[in-house]
Amino acid sequence: MSVAFEMFLAAVVIGLLGGGSAGIVMKNGGHGLLQDLAIALAGSTLASWILQAALGSADTGILVTSVVAFIGAASLIMAQRKRWRAHA
Repeated sequence: MSVAFEMFLAAVVIGLLGGGSAGIVMKNGGHGLLQDLAIALAGSTLASWILQAALGSADTGILVTSVVAFIGAASLIMAQRKRWRAHA
């Protein structure tokens, strides 16, 4: 496996874990577990892509990629919770 694919895979796994935990912990204002997973996946891959584009290299390390992916996932989920509330 190439380094870029491993970093992408790490971002996907962290995004899914972040989305799952956000769906469990943050019950109010969400649209369900599947949408939380999709939003977190998008946030984590976007944040990882921005990191790689900014540094010009895909070899940032698994720890850095994981932290950036988690921050991206959590940020997008928090934005979703504040802006697009579910109708109860």
